[in-house]
Amino acid sequence: MKKLISVLAIIFLISPFAISQEKSETVKFKVKGVTCDHCVGEVKEALVNVNGVNSVEFEETNFKNSYGVVRVSYNPNKVNVDKLVEAVSEAGFEPDLKQQKKETTKTEKVEGSVVKINVKGIECGGCVKSVENSLKKVDGVKSVEFEKKDYKKQFGVVKVVYDPAKVKVSDLEDAIVKVGFTANDKKPKDKHKEMEH
Repeated sequence: MKKLISVLAIIFLISPFAISQEKSETVKFKVKGVTCDHCVGEVKEALVNVNGVNSVEFEETNFKNSYGVVRVSYNPNKVNVDKLVEAVSEAGFEPDLKQQKKETTKTEKVEGSVVKINVKGIECGGCVKSVENSLKKVDGVKSVEFEKKDYKKQFGVVKVVYDPAKVKVSDLEDAIVKVGFTANDKKPKDKHKEMEH
């Protein structure tokens, strides 16, 4: 019994040191496109799922001006800030790191025809993600990128690079309408099914 207690005492004494070996750094940045609690949840989920992230907390949310300020504690040995930014972007939101260098734009050109489509009904980053995902599923679409997003006016402009031999602009518009948004002048039957804003 004494042996067991002394072993447990040693483990108890060592464990704080073992835990403190885990490095932890904190970064704080603004996330644009956050207009509701659902958006906050989406950003948190995207970040928590990144390997090496210890905690995610929103320090401030301003739904009126479509942004939030998130604080992320992470292990720099496992993950870097670029990965965190990428996770937020992939969730359909816009990370705004003032201290961060502007993302290096990819120099590789994507071959194909380019069309810009006006999208109405864009209220948050989740809406942007819905449109992008729907377009990416269309056979012949090579790249999808929102050039403009105005959540207050519920409007966006999406740039699509596509193969005209495989897909027509009307098919792209249909893909947007299918998820509940207006593409150019094509209106959906039902408004997109988002969480209440």
